[in-house]
Amino acid sequence: MKRLMYGVVVPALVTLAVAGLWWVLSASSTSLFFPPLRDILSAFATNWLSADFASMVLPSLWRVGLGMLIGIVAGVGVGAAIGSVRRAEPYVKPQLEFMRALPPILILPPMILVLGTGDGMKIGVIAASAVWPILLATVDGVRSLEPVRDDMGRVFGLPWRARFRWMILPTAVPHIWSGVRAALPIAFVVMVASEYYSSVNGIGYFVSQTSTSFRLADMWSAVVLLGLIGVVLNTLVAVAGRRLDKKFGENAHD
Repeated sequence: MKRLMYGVVVPALVTLAVAGLWWVLSASSTSLFFPPLRDILSAFATNWLSADFASMVLPSLWRVGLGMLIGIVAGVGVGAAIGSVRRAEPYVKPQLEFMRALPPILILPPMILVLGTGDGMKIGVIAASAVWPILLATVDGVRSLEPVRDDMGRVFGLPWRARFRWMILPTAVPHIWSGVRAALPIAFVVMVASEYYSSVNGIGYFVSQTSTSFRLADMWSAVVLLGLIGVVLNTLVAVAGRRLDKKFGENAHD
């Protein structure tokens, strides 16, 4: 009961209080750039509780989902390889830190030049932006295995695949999933940016069209939608992470 109170009820009440304050403070707004909340909610209902939802939102979610999947597979695979070979880290760490330090939006122009303006570019830039937090988190996770346990597995002659499945992976999963949670908002930022500059559908395209035509209540409704999608996906990722942590944690202690 206490967990339900602090995990669901209190956050919901705080959200309602913030929304109520926003409603009151914006009720008399005449600013073109900051319309009243009632206008934003009306635009939200018109734009997103209609058939336009599928044509605008589903392409964006598909690009983010596929880009994240590629980023997870590449990040976990390369990160596990680097983390397992300790002598390789000094040679690759500077390059990894350099790539992580680059702003994700910065890779958008080169990707447009190389891949064009289609879905391949958008998915590629999402994957290229999301891979680095996952890769570095995987390296840290693999390295977090206690050397004594690793040496014990080698002494008993366990092959690398068995050591990875039963010793390294259970230890690395919490780190990997923290990298996934860090990569998710980056993927959404890059998705919006790529669709904003080059697309014929998607949430970023909608933001571009509404902002340049000064339909700012519509634009703000897309911002609210992105926030709601982010909350839902972050909650799902957190729940999945806890279940994976529990599953692999049990395996690690068997």
